[in-house]
Amino acid sequence: MFTKQERTGIAVYLYYNRDARKLNRYGDMIYHSRRLRYVCLYVDKDKLSDTIDNLKKLKFVKRFSVSPLDEIDQDFVGSLYRKEV
Repeated sequence: MFTKQERTGIAVYLYYNRDARKLNRYGDMIYHSRRLRYVCLYVDKDKLSDTIDNLKKLKFVKRFSVSPLDEIDQDFVGSLYRKEV
């Protein structure tokens, strides 16, 4: 049966747009902003550390940021009635 693969998003900022196609080998490219020169990649969680190490070595990558979605509390049930202590 099908098992869900855990994935993480990475925003990779580039110096030039022409280098965006080279990032296809590191993950699934979902979005490419030509004006702001960044690419959204989705990577398997078990390959995340290897991908980050590879991105640090690339000369055409200005910087990158890993999506903080896993650290955000997504339990919204009863959130209106929570009291801040």
